[in-house]
Amino acid sequence: MEAVQQNKKHHKFISLPLFMQSLKSLWVMWLVLTIGSAAIFVIINVAVGSKNIFTNIDMDSVSTYVNDEGLSWLQILGLLEKMGFSLTRIQVMSQIDLNSILSELIYKIAGVLLPMIYVMIAANKLIAAQVNDGSMAYVLSTPTNRKTVVRTQYIFLLLSIVAMYIVITLSAFTSEAIANAIMLARNPGVTSSWIPLTTILFCIGSFIAIFGLSGICFGASAFFNKSSYSIAVGGGACILSFLCCILGLFGNQVFVAVGIGVKAMYFFNYLSLFTLVDTTSMSAFSKAVNGQDVAISYNWIWELAILIVIGVVFAFIGARRFVKKDLPL
Repeated sequence: MEAVQQNKKHHKFISLPLFMQSLKSLWVMWLVLTIGSAAIFVIINVAVGSKNIFTNIDMDSVSTYVNDEGLSWLQILGLLEKMGFSLTRIQVMSQIDLNSILSELIYKIAGVLLPMIYVMIAANKLIAAQVNDGSMAYVLSTPTNRKTVVRTQYIFLLLSIVAMYIVITLSAFTSEAIANAIMLARNPGVTSSWIPLTTILFCIGSFIAIFGLSGICFGASAFFNKSSYSIAVGGGACILSFLCCILGLFGNQVFVAVGIGVKAMYFFNYLSLFTLVDTTSMSAFSKAVNGQDVAISYNWIWELAILIVIGVVFAFIGARRFVKKDLPL
């Protein structure tokens, strides 16, 4: 009987009343989390980016100082060995770029936390929560079939994430530009290292990572009839990726080089979707495009493509399940 009623309903691409209903129920949360995310980028960029604190070790300057002071390298190395800094560690530290660590902390951890929370809650409320509390029965009693419902809710989720990241990108770009101007004003002899394309690519990568997770969360919401199952699968995937990204950071060569990381911890990066946001590759690509003499890298393109495929596939599987499964109406 339910299938017959579904077939009699008008086949619309989306339902505007349902779209507006979702907007009405989620706009406050969207606004709060969007402003919070934008504030995180602004505060970090202005507070940290305006200071020229991330510089590589200049070994030529060190050698000049040693010679001018009449010091012995053997004595210096012996002292450093006693302090736990081996020659190998010093060589690694002289080559690392601490800006890459800051980028990972912002665009793969601090900057994605609130958008990830939004995706977890919103995806569940759009489908599973309505099935669980019985309100989906009212929605389907109108001239709106299941395909239209699931399509409308997914489009709403996608557009809300796009709108969120437009605000975040503008905030990140503007705050980095301001921070860079402040830093140059405070340090007249310093050359700017900020490349606008890098900021844009980082924001795009962060957005696509959230898009991938949104596909998993929405797919779980459409697949299950109970909110508890939806949150367990979708939210579990988000939390696992987030925590593994943090743990994997301690396997980064920078942390290992300074003695606060363990190389084996890098394994956790293979369990996180955020690992596919390759800030190192994006930075190399931006520098090469900007005319710097570095090896250009395209790895970030296929890595982000994997995230897009994950988001689309999981959302499609959930949507197909929602259209065909029995609902407790």
